[in-house]
Amino acid sequence: MPGSIVWLASYPKSGNTWLRAMLTHLLAAPGDDVSVNALAGAPEGSDRHALDDACAISSAEMKPAELLPYRALLHRQMAAENAAPFFVKTHDQYALGPGGTALFPADASRAAIYIVRNPLDVALSFAHHSQQDVDTTIARMADANSTLNRWPDRISDFLPVHLGRWSDHVAGWTQQDAIPFCLLRYEDMLTDPAAALARAAAAAGLDAAPAAIAAAVAASRFDRLRDREAIEGFSEKPANMPNFFRAGRAGDWRSALTAGQVAQIVADHRGQMAALDYLPASMA
Repeated sequence: MPGSIVWLASYPKSGNTWLRAMLTHLLAAPGDDVSVNALAGAPEGSDRHALDDACAISSAEMKPAELLPYRALLHRQMAAENAAPFFVKTHDQYALGPGGTALFPADASRAAIYIVRNPLDVALSFAHHSQQDVDTTIARMADANSTLNRWPDRISDFLPVHLGRWSDHVAGWTQQDAIPFCLLRYEDMLTDPAAALARAAAAAGLDAAPAAIAAAVAASRFDRLRDREAIEGFSEKPANMPNFFRAGRAGDWRSALTAGQVAQIVADHRGQMAALDYLPASMA
């Protein structure tokens, strides 16, 4: 019997939060006032305190590789305590530890929905999110050791997240065969969000009527999410970031990246970009 967790997996700034908003509205009862701070798929598996309590460890004193079996144990506990589909957001690269221990155990997992976005646009959005320049972000996306939630002067409340290279992140999730997965391209979500949400719902085992899909999509438009953020804030927004929900567009890289920056991203990730139809026409 499959587990209850449906992983909402992605490299950062690829549309994960938008999909969570659509799923939240889809799951809500008619007339419910849905808060932007109560989205489905909260990253519970990344909570350091939850891990420490569940496994009786001090994760701050351990290396990320040493934490993997404990995190897998926490994921199994989450699956056992929650009915399917239980959505969990993750930016972690799909990983197997020593002895083949899976960070995302198949027996705890119902499905994985992987959201992917053109890395040319990811570089811009991730730079804005991280308050870093684009060249630094491009290098970060090509760094096999790239990690979130690791600071030189403090311990984060969240566990370290191994991103690695953008290409490896995509390959890890899309080439694993332990968990049934659904691939959603961000660009296709923008073009036809109802079709994307319907695919995600089906992968999760939800029986959603077309009218419910349409209503959830309408309630999750970027302008509405921006308005809700302006009214109530957004708890997942970095403190130094003016706003989380921005334009929700594709193709901004064409006017914002230099030719050299485009060439560098393509050189770093050509294989996966070609497989996902992300190569600029002049470089195909």
